[in-house]
Amino acid sequence: MDRLIIESILTAAENIYLSETQAGPNSSLILGFREDHTEQVVHAFSVLKKMTDGKVVELVICKTLVSGIFDLEIKTDALDEPVRILNKAITTAVLEQIELQLQQNKKIVLGANVAGQESWITLTDAQVKECAVKDR
Repeated sequence: MDRLIIESILTAAENIYLSETQAGPNSSLILGFREDHTEQVVHAFSVLKKMTDGKVVELVICKTLVSGIFDLEIKTDALDEPVRILNKAITTAVLEQIELQLQQNKKIVLGANVAGQESWITLTDAQVKECAVKDR
């Protein structure tokens, strides 16, 4: 499975939230999917975890020009380009929770509501920032 397939599967995320109860001492950033996407999401997370095992994995939550809409980028040397999950709504309250968590601990776990914790990805760094808008 290549990066573009993983990207297309993860783009189906319908919501994003922070969970402090599912991954032990680290908070978890959870991508929420409908149950009919379970098999694809589990497979994508498993493949991504296997590819990134032992490597640095960063998550960048990029602010866009539209308030409340963000692009997520999963960056790692294991892939030629970041996995991009574009145009996802994150509420102000959730974004504040994420930013507060990241001030306390940059390590966070990326998971999915339909995938077991064994396929979740431990991120070595995560940040929310203004990203450069590329000319099209």
